[in-house]
Amino acid sequence: SPEGELMDGVFDQFAKFERAKLSERSRRGKMRKVREGKLIIARRPRYGFKPNEGRDGYEIDEAQMQVVRRIFGMAVEGMSFNAMKRVFEREGISTPQGAEFWDRAFFRRCIMDDVYRPHSFEEIAAAVSSDVAARLDPDQRYGLWWFNRRGVRAKQVSEPAESGRRYRTRYSWHDKPVEEWIAVPVPDSGIPRTMVDAAR
Repeated sequence: SPEGELMDGVFDQFAKFERAKLSERSRRGKMRKVREGKLIIARRPRYGFKPNEGRDGYEIDEAQMQVVRRIFGMAVEGMSFNAMKRVFEREGISTPQGAEFWDRAFFRRCIMDDVYRPHSFEEIAAAVSSDVAARLDPDQRYGLWWFNRRGVRAKQVSEPAESGRRYRTRYSWHDKPVEEWIAVPVPDSGIPRTMVDAAR
């Protein structure tokens, strides 16, 4: 009935509003956490790292990090991503996602990721709050894990369907301005900075 359809529409809008509120609350919680110098650890941490006991920071996974160090060394030697892929698959080295074959795009992401690039204490202190910097060892180097680098836009689109029109949400990702990025220090990968920069 028209009244039933109207109520369905009202409930649908209310549900969307509640989801948006929950999403915003979650986003604010994550922002607060990373500003305190804590990581938001996804299902899979960055390759070469493992979650600490509190799951709010990284520790080095030495077996994986040795593979990461090889990737940088191969890149400095001028080896192509295709060649790296062939070497790792021939040697039977497990992929980060547990897939059968290595993804060439992973090597590029790895080389460009600041978690593997060592930064001095002064550089880290300039990127984080004074409270976070106070908990660090001034004599150590740290990588940087960035939060809020990428944003997503949601857009409702309609498509032809058997029953008339079908509506769905289309998502598109975009890079946010640098000033909106939030840095979290992570343990030094052990890869010399000169090697990281040469690989890049």
